[in-house]
Amino acid sequence: MARKRRNQQTFSISFLDCICCGFGGVLLLFVLVAGKTQNDEERQLSEIRAVLGQFEFDVKSREERIDALTREAQVDEGETEQTELRNTITAVEVTELEQTLAKLLQSESKMRQDMEQLLADKEELAKTEVPDPVPIPNVQRRQYLTGFELEGEHILFLVRASGSMVGNTIEEAIALQSKSDEEKRSSAKWTRVVDSVRWMISALPAESSFQVLLFAEDTQPLIDTHSIDWIYRDDTEMIQDVLDALAKVVPAGGANMERAFSVARSLSTVPDSVVLLTDGLPTQSDSFPSGEFVTETDRVRYFNAAARIAAPGIPINTILYPLEGDPASPFLFWQLADRTKGALVSPAPSWPDIR
Repeated sequence: MARKRRNQQTFSISFLDCICCGFGGVLLLFVLVAGKTQNDEERQLSEIRAVLGQFEFDVKSREERIDALTREAQVDEGETEQTELRNTITAVEVTELEQTLAKLLQSESKMRQDMEQLLADKEELAKTEVPDPVPIPNVQRRQYLTGFELEGEHILFLVRASGSMVGNTIEEAIALQSKSDEEKRSSAKWTRVVDSVRWMISALPAESSFQVLLFAEDTQPLIDTHSIDWIYRDDTEMIQDVLDALAKVVPAGGANMERAFSVARSLSTVPDSVVLLTDGLPTQSDSFPSGEFVTETDRVRYFNAAARIAAPGIPINTILYPLEGDPASPFLFWQLADRTKGALVSPAPSWPDIR
């Protein structure tokens, strides 16, 4: 039999193998490309996530910075309000100070006008002012009696007016006793005593008052009509009467200082201080009899008797004038001043220089 002729097939196994190989290659290529694309996408995604993380960090940081700035702004706003308040208060205070300054300037101007008016009134008053009844030419030298203070409301002057107050020695004093009253009054020593009283009255404080007692064998006020009353420093007429009366005194006789202290102690108004003007120890006493002759021992005894009755608590300031032949007197009067918290002054021969 004749063999049947086989039909020719278009696709053979070799062709299929080629097709399959090609398809596998395409598939492999696809797989490779897809894997690579996936890796790229993951890498890009990671990068995007990193960028987003950085953005989130930046945003958070900026939000924190914004919060901090907001708080600072709030603090600054509060401080600004306080500053504005302080500025307002300061402005008010400045305004008040300006007003006060304006008032002070007005007051200063008024005070200047008042001062000018007072100076003008003073000049007018100086032209018509009554002269001081105790004129002291050397006004600048009024306070040069060292250690001596005239203080207090009531000051008592005890002025010794015995015969020894006209001479610097016993012989000179005895010789002058035979002279006229005018010669006794004009003796250098007594003139110095009168000037001393004038000087001290002129140096008294304006608000003070004084009294003058003369002591010799007896003690009496310089002006009988004012034996009790105190004389005020601003009483011009009365002071002139005191100075006139003192200028008429004639020193004579002995000196009983014990009686002087007794009278001073019995005054109705206790003096704040005593100024004793003398030239030595007393020559008479109420406690001891006086003989024809008085020795230095007797005079010391008389002084001690007087010192015992001196009013306690009242300073006794002594002005001791020179008298030869009385060596114990400086020491005893110094003791008296020390015990009574007073002072003892033996002034220079030129004091007081008021003439």
